[in-house]
Amino acid sequence: MGNVNLKEKKERIWYWDTVKFLMILAVVIGHCIERMTLAGEKGLIPLNLFIYTFHMPMFLFIFGVFHNEKNTLRKLLFYFTAGCLLKVYSYFSSLLINGKATFTPFYDGGTPWFMFVLTWYTLIAWLLKRVDKRIVLAVSIVIPLITGYFRCINDCLCLSRMFVYFPFFWIGKMLDRDILLTTIRKWKKRLFVPSVCLLAIWLMLCVVKTSEIGILSPLFTGRNPFSASTHGLGFIYRLLTDAITLLTGAAILFVVPEREIPLISYMGRNTVNVYFWHYSMLYLVFRIINMEEFIENWWGVLIVMCIGVALTFLLSLNIFNFPLKYINRFIMTFKPKKSISTQ
Repeated sequence: MGNVNLKEKKERIWYWDTVKFLMILAVVIGHCIERMTLAGEKGLIPLNLFIYTFHMPMFLFIFGVFHNEKNTLRKLLFYFTAGCLLKVYSYFSSLLINGKATFTPFYDGGTPWFMFVLTWYTLIAWLLKRVDKRIVLAVSIVIPLITGYFRCINDCLCLSRMFVYFPFFWIGKMLDRDILLTTIRKWKKRLFVPSVCLLAIWLMLCVVKTSEIGILSPLFTGRNPFSASTHGLGFIYRLLTDAITLLTGAAILFVVPEREIPLISYMGRNTVNVYFWHYSMLYLVFRIINMEEFIENWWGVLIVMCIGVALTFLLSLNIFNFPLKYINRFIMTFKPKKSISTQ
C-alpha cells in the first residue's frame, strides 16, 4: 500500500510538472511571437491571442493549488526578493544589449510582475485565512469588473494583474489537489476529446475571427483597463475573458497526460528559472538578428519559434537554478544565531 501511495505521489508530481513545462513553453513562445508581430508578422496575432488566453492564469492556478500558509514570512521575502532581483537584472540586460533602459521602481509591465503578484497573493491569502473562501472568490470576481474602469489601476505595484488574476489563484487554493487529480482521472476518458475540440475551436475562432475577438486581447494580459471599444460594457467582456480562460484552462488539465513524459516532466520542475532568465536571452537573440528581414520568409518564423523551444529546454537545466534556488534555500533555512549570554 505504501508503494502505491508513493507511485501516486510521483505521478502527481509528473502531471503538474508536465503542465508547468507546457505553460512556460507557451510563455517563451508567446514572447517570441509578440516580438515577431511587432516586427510586422501580423499573421501570428491569432496564435498570440490563443496563448495569452490561459498561460499565466494557469501558472497562478497551480500556485494556488500548492499554496499553504506555512513559512508565510519567508515566502513573502523570497518572492519579493526574486522580483526585485529580476527587475534589476532585466534593467541591466536591456541596458547592455539595447543600449537603453528605463527603471521604474513602482511600475512593472515586464516579467518581474509575476514575482510581485506572488508576493501579493501570499500576503492576501494569509490575511484572509479565516474568511470564508467562497466569499473571497465572489468578491475577487467582482473587483476586476469595477477596477477595469479606472486607468489609475495599472502596472503601478502590479495592481491590475493582481486583481484580474486573483480568482484563478483562489480557485486553485480552494481545491484539494488530491481530489482534483482524482477528478481529472475519473473524467479524463470522457472529457479528453471534448477538451481537444474546445481548444481547437477556440484556436480556430482566434484565426478566423481575429478582428472581432481582438477586443479581448488587451483584457487577457491582465494589465489593461477597459477600452473605449467596449462602449461601457467592459465588465461583460471581463466576465467573458474569465469564462474563456476557465474553460481552456480546464480543457488543458484534461488533455495533458498523467504519466511521466521523458525530459519534459523532469524539466517542469525548473519553470521559475526559465521565467527568470528567458526574456533577457530573447533580448540578446533579437538584437543579433534583424527580425524584420529574418521573418520575411516562413522558415525565418519557424526558426524563431524553434529558438524559443530550444531556449525553454536549455534554461530548464539545473545549471540555471542560480540564483533563485540558492536564494530560496537561504531564506527558507536561515536561522539567526542565538546570542550567547556572558553572565
